[in-house]
Amino acid sequence: MERLKVTENIVIDSSTVKEMEDEVFSNLKALKYLKTLGMSDEVIKDNISKIYDFSVDMKNCKNCKGIKSCNKDPKYLVSSVTYKKGIVDRVIIPCRKYLEHTNFKTRLMVTDFPEDWLENSLKDVANMQSRPNLKIFKKYNDAANHTSDGWIFMKGNIAGGKSFFAASLCVDAAKNNLFDSIAFVNVPDRFKELSDLAFTKNPKFADEIAKYQSVDFLVLDDFGNEFKSDFVRDNILYPILANRVKNKKFTILTSNYDIDDCALMYQTTNASKPKIEQIKQMLKMMCKEEITLLNPSIR
Repeated sequence: MERLKVTENIVIDSSTVKEMEDEVFSNLKALKYLKTLGMSDEVIKDNISKIYDFSVDMKNCKNCKGIKSCNKDPKYLVSSVTYKKGIVDRVIIPCRKYLEHTNFKTRLMVTDFPEDWLENSLKDVANMQSRPNLKIFKKYNDAANHTSDGWIFMKGNIAGGKSFFAASLCVDAAKNNLFDSIAFVNVPDRFKELSDLAFTKNPKFADEIAKYQSVDFLVLDDFGNEFKSDFVRDNILYPILANRVKNKKFTILTSNYDIDDCALMYQTTNASKPKIEQIKQMLKMMCKEEITLLNPSIR
């Protein structure tokens, strides 16, 4: 076989060409793709130097364990080929896993939980077949499938796994593109942040409130442990909840307290009772029940 001269003026000896051809023609998946582009065996052989890396990348990335395990250099890039008007071109594109991860991160607007929880899976939630967990998972599925507008109120002891479970649902929703926008909010920290913005007359206050009102899937984590005041109740909590009820936005609340206790803690005077009653009735109407996690939900 004569030496093959490629466009980059690199001369490849015949034994290397034979190895490249064997690689490509033994990779049935790559070969099938090339055939769908309209390439004949002769075209493939004539352009083997452009096609070889595509075949190798397809094989090596077949059993990808995720972008953290990528050993390519440069990382997260793979070869592909195009075939138009009789011309074969080699192109470098981001790998599918990297694009999925990028889109996944984009959907998660706020993640007030540990970085390593981004690797969570619902398989990591212990006692998944327990009655409370199954109730939560069913409500989550109903919301994702748009068959219910119901919310979830998840309560339990400190370190009872509520936050981990809720974060796992957020990660699952982002990975599977079940909601366009997702936010996991630590209520004590974020409500303080919002209060500070309001009292400094920062215009960002309105933007942040609007974000929490409109995000498709919101977790209000550690609800009930935030600093409480008339301002927080009337200008942060109530507008967020009321808007989400009105626009049928899926919401999960995790708390160490029940709904009655959370509402009562916001009652500062007798005059505030009507507003407290509104908040309490909203939560009870949307959540229907308070689901208690009895055991830690982390394996």
